[in-house]
Amino acid sequence: MEDAAFESRMEEVQRNISISHLEQLSHLGLPREAPPPRFPREDKTDPVTFDDLKKWSYDNIKAIDRAKANSCHGGKNGSPIDWNNVFLSFMESCASYLRDTSTLVKSVEAYRDGDNETALALYAKSTADIKALAKIWGMGFQMFADLVDEAPDGHWWWDGPFCAGFYSLDQNKPFIGVAFKGTNPSRLAEDLVDYNFELVQAKNTLFDAHVSEGVYTGLFGTFKSAPKTPMVLITQSVAQVANASRKSSVIHVTGHSLGGSYSTLCFTEFLRYSTIGQLPAKCSLGDIYTFGSPRLAERDLGDKLVADLQTGSSWRIVHADDIVPQVPPVTEFPVTGIFNHIDGGMKIFKNKPTEKLPSELGTSPPDRGWPGADELAAHQTREYYLAWCNAADA
Repeated sequence: MEDAAFESRMEEVQRNISISHLEQLSHLGLPREAPPPRFPREDKTDPVTFDDLKKWSYDNIKAIDRAKANSCHGGKNGSPIDWNNVFLSFMESCASYLRDTSTLVKSVEAYRDGDNETALALYAKSTADIKALAKIWGMGFQMFADLVDEAPDGHWWWDGPFCAGFYSLDQNKPFIGVAFKGTNPSRLAEDLVDYNFELVQAKNTLFDAHVSEGVYTGLFGTFKSAPKTPMVLITQSVAQVANASRKSSVIHVTGHSLGGSYSTLCFTEFLRYSTIGQLPAKCSLGDIYTFGSPRLAERDLGDKLVADLQTGSSWRIVHADDIVPQVPPVTEFPVTGIFNHIDGGMKIFKNKPTEKLPSELGTSPPDRGWPGADELAAHQTREYYLAWCNAADA
């Protein structure tokens, strides 16, 4: 009976969040088709498909089950890394790439025409592949934020974040995964969020740390279609999902590439909420898992994670051959300080044991130029998967 009651509550939560997103999206000029590549470089990526992720899921279903038994939480800060938790969070970040934009556009058009039931059906269909993966994992899915086709106010050349929510169906082990989509190399607006590394000081957020302007504005800026910032929308969605469970849910945050940057800021803001008693009710803060994230802040952000993170851990996973975590090249920009990664770095290889990376906090990392297209192969999720397999086997 309790499971049935939970499912009923979640159906209502999903409908409410979906209608809210459709109302927001109905005010946008959405693209009629997928845009052609607009950035002046050849895209040599090898995109991971739904079938790839489906196979990886079934091949590693025991790892997923173990992560679910852990609530995808490795314990208090200082606990050892759990590669099962790493895998589930990695799969969540990969799944966030699978939204079907063309079906979403049809959904918004139906909503504009007043056909709410058709709109909701198409809206659900636009994320059918993501939901199918979550079902394989024995989990649920709900979109938390979808602003990738709108620019933050005052920055027309950027766009906002796509954030997927995954939740446990086991009422004895409730947890919520907050997963941010990474960069699509054919979308100029996402590249420009990546490449805008001018440092700004956060105001009344993120412990007032100095962070990358592009990512900060994407998560904490305002959008014409949404009266609240993406961070507020995500927090409210987390609260609605958590309230449907009878026990407190553990929150973890994850993302690959640009999604890793968004994840770091989102997790830090959740940490700030927890220190002032504003984390959503029936929630506790767990871990963050990022994959191939570039640097995005001065040391003050990382210092706050070291000082205040108690209930979970920070894990920054880096493929040994991925050069994206080595940027930005700080001497090429008029920045006000030096970029440092947050702690918790783990370097993974396809054929060597994992290495723990030393802390960058308070150091001056070596510079390098922007990566060329031929240097991005190891940044792809397929390469991270193969390196995870080696780490997990070891």
